[in-house]
Amino acid sequence: MDKTKIRQNTYERDGISVYQRLREAILRVELQPGEVIDESSLARKMDVSRTPIREALIQLIADGLAVRKGRVVSVAQLDLAAIPPLYDALLISSRLVQRLAAEMRTPDELDIIHDKMVLFEAAIPSLDGVMLTEANKDFHLAIADASGNPYISGFYRTVVTESLRLNRICFSASQYNDPHISSHLAETARQHRQIFDAISTQDIELADKLAIEHHKLSRSRLDTLLSSRSKSLNENMDI
Repeated sequence: MDKTKIRQNTYERDGISVYQRLREAILRVELQPGEVIDESSLARKMDVSRTPIREALIQLIADGLAVRKGRVVSVAQLDLAAIPPLYDALLISSRLVQRLAAEMRTPDELDIIHDKMVLFEAAIPSLDGVMLTEANKDFHLAIADASGNPYISGFYRTVVTESLRLNRICFSASQYNDPHISSHLAETARQHRQIFDAISTQDIELADKLAIEHHKLSRSRLDTLLSSRSKSLNENMDI
Protein backbone atom coordinates (compact mmCIF):
# COMPACT_ATOMS: atom_id res chain seq x y z
CA MET A 1 0.00 0.00 0.00
CA ASP A 2 1.11 3.57 -0.73
CA LYS A 3 2.80 5.17 2.29
CA THR A 4 0.72 8.32 1.84
CA LYS A 5 -2.49 6.28 2.09
CA ILE A 6 -1.17 4.54 5.21
CA ARG A 7 -0.52 7.91 6.85
CA GLN A 8 -3.98 9.16 5.83
CA ASN A 9 -5.65 6.05 7.25
CA THR A 10 -3.70 6.46 10.48
CA TYR A 11 -4.78 10.09 10.78
CA GLU A 12 -8.40 9.11 10.12
CA ARG A 13 -8.34 6.41 12.82
CA ASP A 14 -6.56 8.69 15.28
CA GLY A 15 -8.92 11.57 14.50
CA ILE A 16 -12.01 9.45 15.14
CA SER A 17 -10.53 8.00 18.33
CA VAL A 18 -9.47 11.41 19.65
CA TYR A 19 -12.86 12.90 18.79
CA GLN A 20 -14.70 10.11 20.60
CA ARG A 21 -12.48 10.38 23.69
CA LEU A 22 -12.81 14.16 23.88
CA ARG A 23 -16.53 14.05 23.25
CA GLU A 24 -17.00 11.54 26.07
CA ALA A 25 -14.84 13.65 28.39
CA ILE A 26 -17.05 16.66 27.67
CA LEU A 27 -20.26 14.68 28.17
CA ARG A 28 -18.93 13.16 31.39
CA VAL A 29 -18.03 16.72 32.44
CA GLU A 30 -14.40 15.64 32.93
CA LEU A 31 -13.72 18.63 30.68
CA GLN A 32 -15.67 21.44 32.33
CA PRO A 33 -17.72 24.08 30.46
CA GLY A 34 -15.33 26.94 29.63
CA GLU A 35 -12.19 24.84 30.09
CA VAL A 36 -9.47 25.55 27.52
CA ILE A 37 -8.54 22.57 25.32
CA ASP A 38 -4.78 22.70 24.75
CA GLU A 39 -3.69 20.93 21.55
CA SER A 40 -0.07 20.33 22.61
CA SER A 41 -1.00 18.93 26.01
CA LEU A 42 -3.64 16.63 24.52
CA ALA A 43 -1.26 15.38 21.84
CA ARG A 44 1.23 14.37 24.54
CA LYS A 45 -1.39 12.74 26.78
CA MET A 46 -2.96 10.79 23.91
CA ASP A 47 0.34 10.02 22.21
CA VAL A 48 -0.80 11.32 18.82
CA SER A 49 0.27 14.13 16.53
CA ARG A 50 -1.53 17.48 16.60
CA THR A 51 -3.25 16.73 13.27
CA PRO A 52 -5.91 14.35 14.67
CA ILE A 53 -6.34 16.69 17.65
CA ARG A 54 -7.17 19.54 15.27
CA GLU A 55 -9.55 17.31 13.28
CA ALA A 56 -11.33 16.28 16.48
CA LEU A 57 -11.66 19.89 17.63
CA ILE A 58 -13.16 20.92 14.29
CA GLN A 59 -15.82 18.24 14.72
CA LEU A 60 -16.47 19.20 18.36
CA ILE A 61 -16.94 22.82 17.30
CA ALA A 62 -19.36 21.68 14.58
CA ASP A 63 -21.25 19.68 17.24
CA GLY A 64 -21.54 22.77 19.43
CA LEU A 65 -19.51 21.12 22.21
CA ALA A 66 -16.51 23.44 21.79
CA VAL A 67 -15.96 27.03 20.68
CA ARG A 68 -12.99 28.85 19.15
CA LYS A 69 -11.93 32.40 19.99
CA GLY A 70 -8.89 33.31 17.93
CA ARG A 71 -6.44 30.47 18.46
CA VAL A 72 -8.01 29.30 21.71
CA VAL A 73 -10.50 26.41 21.75
CA SER A 74 -12.53 25.76 24.88
CA VAL A 75 -15.46 23.62 25.99
CA ALA A 76 -18.71 25.39 25.17
CA GLN A 77 -20.43 27.03 28.10
CA LEU A 78 -23.91 25.94 29.16
CA ASP A 79 -26.44 28.72 29.66
CA LEU A 80 -29.24 27.52 31.95
CA ALA A 81 -31.36 30.41 30.68
CA ALA A 82 -31.27 28.71 27.28
CA ILE A 83 -33.05 25.58 28.58
CA PRO A 84 -36.63 26.72 27.73
CA PRO A 85 -35.88 27.62 24.07
CA LEU A 86 -33.69 24.53 23.73
CA TYR A 87 -36.50 22.27 24.88
CA ASP A 88 -39.01 24.12 22.72
CA ALA A 89 -36.77 23.38 19.73
CA LEU A 90 -36.42 19.77 20.86
CA LEU A 91 -40.19 19.33 21.11
CA ILE A 92 -40.92 20.83 17.71
CA SER A 93 -38.14 18.95 15.93
CA SER A 94 -38.93 15.61 17.62
CA ARG A 95 -42.56 15.90 16.55
CA LEU A 96 -41.47 16.60 12.99
CA VAL A 97 -39.01 13.72 12.72
CA GLN A 98 -41.42 11.21 14.26
CA ARG A 99 -44.24 12.26 11.95
CA LEU A 100 -41.96 12.04 8.92
CA ALA A 101 -40.40 8.74 10.03
CA ALA A 102 -43.86 7.21 10.40
CA GLU A 103 -44.65 8.29 6.87
CA MET A 104 -41.33 7.76 5.10
CA ARG A 105 -39.39 4.98 6.90
CA THR A 106 -38.13 2.06 4.87
CA PRO A 107 -38.02 -1.54 6.16
CA ASP A 108 -34.25 -1.28 6.60
CA GLU A 109 -34.58 1.97 8.57
CA LEU A 110 -37.27 0.39 10.73
CA ASP A 111 -34.87 -2.47 11.52
CA ILE A 112 -32.22 0.03 12.59
CA ILE A 113 -34.67 1.87 14.85
CA HIS A 114 -35.63 -1.45 16.42
CA ASP A 115 -31.98 -2.42 16.98
CA LYS A 116 -31.25 0.92 18.68
CA MET A 117 -34.32 0.52 20.87
CA VAL A 118 -33.13 -2.91 22.01
CA LEU A 119 -29.62 -1.58 22.70
CA PHE A 120 -31.07 1.09 25.00
CA GLU A 121 -33.04 -1.53 26.90
CA ALA A 122 -29.92 -3.68 27.21
CA ALA A 123 -28.02 -0.71 28.69
CA ILE A 124 -30.55 -0.05 31.48
CA PRO A 125 -29.10 -2.53 34.03
CA SER A 126 -25.69 -0.84 33.76
CA LEU A 127 -27.03 2.46 35.16
CA ASP A 128 -24.11 4.02 33.29
CA GLY A 129 -25.08 7.62 32.55
CA VAL A 130 -23.03 8.05 29.39
CA MET A 131 -23.97 4.64 28.00
CA LEU A 132 -27.67 5.29 28.58
CA THR A 133 -27.73 8.82 27.19
CA GLU A 134 -25.74 7.68 24.14
CA ALA A 135 -28.07 4.72 23.55
CA ASN A 136 -31.10 6.98 23.95
CA LYS A 137 -29.59 9.48 21.50
CA ASP A 138 -28.87 6.73 18.96
CA PHE A 139 -32.49 5.55 19.10
CA HIS A 140 -33.87 9.01 18.42
CA LEU A 141 -31.30 9.83 15.73
CA ALA A 142 -32.20 6.59 13.95
CA ILE A 143 -35.75 7.91 13.82
CA ALA A 144 -34.48 11.24 12.49
CA ASP A 145 -32.47 9.44 9.79
CA ALA A 146 -35.68 7.72 8.70
CA SER A 147 -37.48 11.05 8.24
CA GLY A 148 -36.31 11.44 4.67
CA ASN A 149 -35.53 15.14 5.23
CA PRO A 150 -31.82 15.91 5.85
CA TYR A 151 -32.54 19.54 6.78
CA ILE A 152 -34.98 18.68 9.54
CA SER A 153 -32.92 15.71 10.75
CA GLY A 154 -29.79 17.90 10.75
CA PHE A 155 -31.50 20.51 12.91
CA TYR A 156 -32.79 17.80 15.23
CA ARG A 157 -29.30 16.31 15.53
CA THR A 158 -27.90 19.68 16.63
CA VAL A 159 -30.60 20.16 19.27
CA VAL A 160 -30.22 16.61 20.57
CA THR A 161 -26.44 17.04 20.92
CA GLU A 162 -26.87 20.14 23.10
CA SER A 163 -29.62 18.58 25.22
CA LEU A 164 -27.46 15.46 25.63
CA ARG A 165 -24.70 17.48 27.26
CA LEU A 166 -27.21 19.15 29.54
CA ASN A 167 -28.59 15.77 30.56
CA ARG A 168 -25.12 14.44 31.30
CA ILE A 169 -24.41 17.35 33.64
CA CYS A 170 -27.71 16.85 35.44
CA PHE A 171 -27.58 13.04 35.46
CA SER A 172 -24.43 12.59 37.47
CA ALA A 173 -23.25 9.11 38.50
CA SER A 174 -24.69 9.54 41.99
CA GLN A 175 -28.07 10.51 40.63
CA TYR A 176 -28.19 7.30 38.64
CA ASN A 177 -28.34 5.50 41.98
CA ASP A 178 -31.44 7.34 43.20
CA PRO A 179 -34.57 5.28 43.93
CA HIS A 180 -36.59 6.88 41.12
CA ILE A 181 -34.23 6.28 38.21
CA SER A 182 -35.30 2.66 37.63
CA SER A 183 -38.94 3.61 37.16
CA HIS A 184 -37.94 6.53 34.92
CA LEU A 185 -35.82 4.27 32.71
CA ALA A 186 -38.56 1.64 32.57
CA GLU A 187 -41.06 4.28 31.46
CA THR A 188 -38.58 5.59 28.89
CA ALA A 189 -38.18 2.09 27.45
CA ARG A 190 -41.97 1.59 27.40
CA GLN A 191 -42.46 4.83 25.50
CA HIS A 192 -39.69 3.88 23.06
CA ARG A 193 -41.65 0.71 22.28
CA GLN A 194 -44.81 2.73 21.69
CA ILE A 195 -42.95 5.12 19.39
CA PHE A 196 -41.46 2.22 17.44
CA ASP A 197 -44.88 0.61 17.05
CA ALA A 198 -46.41 3.86 15.77
CA ILE A 199 -43.63 4.28 13.22
CA SER A 200 -43.85 0.61 12.27
CA THR A 201 -47.60 0.86 11.58
CA GLN A 202 -47.13 4.28 9.93
CA ASP A 203 -49.54 5.93 12.34
CA ILE A 204 -48.46 9.54 11.84
CA GLU A 205 -50.83 11.15 14.35
CA LEU A 206 -49.95 8.66 17.08
CA ALA A 207 -46.23 9.16 16.43
CA ASP A 208 -46.79 12.90 16.87
CA LYS A 209 -48.76 12.41 20.10
CA LEU A 210 -46.08 10.10 21.51
CA ALA A 211 -43.36 12.63 20.72
CA ILE A 212 -45.18 15.10 22.97
CA GLU A 213 -45.57 12.54 25.78
CA HIS A 214 -41.92 11.51 25.53
CA HIS A 215 -40.83 15.14 25.66
CA LYS A 216 -42.89 15.68 28.82
CA LEU A 217 -41.19 12.69 30.45
CA SER A 218 -37.72 13.99 29.61
CA ARG A 219 -38.52 17.56 30.64
CA SER A 220 -40.10 16.46 33.90
CA ARG A 221 -36.98 14.49 34.84
CA LEU A 222 -34.74 17.44 33.98
CA ASP A 223 -36.86 19.89 35.98
CA THR A 224 -36.79 17.56 38.99
CA LEU A 225 -33.01 17.26 38.85
CA LEU A 226 -32.44 20.98 38.40
CA SER A 227 -34.76 21.68 41.33
CA SER A 228 -32.93 19.10 43.45
CA ARG A 229 -29.54 20.60 42.61
CA SER A 230 -30.74 24.11 43.36
CA LYS A 231 -32.14 23.01 46.75
CA SER A 232 -28.89 21.21 47.58
CA LEU A 233 -26.82 24.28 46.76
CA ASN A 234 -29.05 26.54 48.87
CA GLU A 235 -28.87 24.18 51.85
CA ASN A 236 -25.09 24.17 51.72
CA MET A 237 -24.60 27.93 51.34
CA ASP A 238 -23.17 29.92 54.26
CA ILE A 239 -25.69 32.62 55.19
